[in-house]
Amino acid sequence: MENIIITPENKKQFTAIKNFLEEMKIRFRTEKEDDTLMTEEEFYAKIDKSKQQAREGKVVKYTPELRQKLFGGIL
Repeated sequence: MENIIITPENKKQFTAIKNFLEEMKIRFRTEKEDDTLMTEEEFYAKIDKSKQQAREGKVVKYTPELRQKLFGGIL
């Protein structure tokens, strides 16, 4: 059997869909949206920003001293 993924745009839609599924005795589950995820557009914007910073010389060199400072004895 295939699944249907429904993404309501607001609380009113969510409630209506949930009530309908309950009334029809259709099995479903809800999941909280993960706010840590970013859109593809946001992801590429971050990549572009990082590339620009690198071109401007705004970089941090990964040295043994920095590694020790960041990770101590765990690596």
